[in-house]
Amino acid sequence: MIKKIIQFILLFFNIIMLFTLVFSLLSPFVNPNLFWPISFFGLFFPIILFVILLLFIYSIFYNKKLMWINLVIILISSPYLIRYISLNKENKTEEGIHIMSYNVRLFNKWGWIKEDNIDRKIIHFVNNKKVDIFCIQEYYNPNDKLNFNFNDSHIGLQRNKDNWRMAIYSNYPQINKQTVNIDGDRMNNTCIFSDIKIDKDTIRVYNIHLASNFFQIRDFEFMSSIELEKKKIKNGVIGVVKRLKKSFKNRGKEVEQIKEHMRKSPYPIIVCGDFNDTPVSYAYRELSENKKDAFIESGNGIGATFTKIPSLRIDYIFYDKKFNSCRFNTHQENFSDHRAISCKVKLN
Repeated sequence: MIKKIIQFILLFFNIIMLFTLVFSLLSPFVNPNLFWPISFFGLFFPIILFVILLLFIYSIFYNKKLMWINLVIILISSPYLIRYISLNKENKTEEGIHIMSYNVRLFNKWGWIKEDNIDRKIIHFVNNKKVDIFCIQEYYNPNDKLNFNFNDSHIGLQRNKDNWRMAIYSNYPQINKQTVNIDGDRMNNTCIFSDIKIDKDTIRVYNIHLASNFFQIRDFEFMSSIELEKKKIKNGVIGVVKRLKKSFKNRGKEVEQIKEHMRKSPYPIIVCGDFNDTPVSYAYRELSENKKDAFIESGNGIGATFTKIPSLRIDYIFYDKKFNSCRFNTHQENFSDHRAISCKVKLN
């Protein structure tokens, strides 16, 4: 009797998880401004898929019909899985433009990392990597004393130099430097672009920083804690959900306008940035349309780029299909709450 009750509970739980996984697979196709709750399912895709895999193993022995259903859904989900874990043959070629994207978190302006001279350490790190094009999110430099070894730069100006901004540094001439306005506003911490002359070719590089989730310290404490009081759990869930709802909607709005701007580009495109969203999201799907993901094409291992939540990948390099990439790298230096990512890109 007890065995049958347990099997019934597991069957019921398995069906719920299957529906949850289906919703997560659908979430990239739905603009959060139309139905924002579905974005939560995409956010938890890796966890949901892992639970389904465990249930699949169980169903092999106790429910053959459910086993086949689980297997079919897992196979349908497999293209999304390679967005988190990539396996490629090592390519040692040195050819191509070396591109790096890095959210530097204001060069540690508020002392989040208890080390001195984080800004100098970032500069030393980047200069030693011999980067050709460097995209920075959450740039902060009121004193103009950042000694990067680049020949040209595009630093988005907002109201004044004390604002958070973005920057594109390069060793090639930037012949056009502009901002992508969102709702008509000059938002230099959302998207800037540069048209860059490389030999006889011109490419357009977009540097993107989509709306942040603005989690507070107590939110991270809640998400990482095992034992919490009932009241703290309620307040923690409400706080996290409210912030995610707002950021999902803001990113949906930003993505639509940035994508429309990209459609009009006269040059091949490379996209770098911090999307503040996972590979199973509306933002990822829209901005990667007709483009290749450098991590999938030339990366290896787990693409975790956000240090506060294990295995979370929210930083990307995309490029038009006219390019090829090699030697994608997620750098492990702890100079920010993000990892720097880089690769070599070559125009066919």
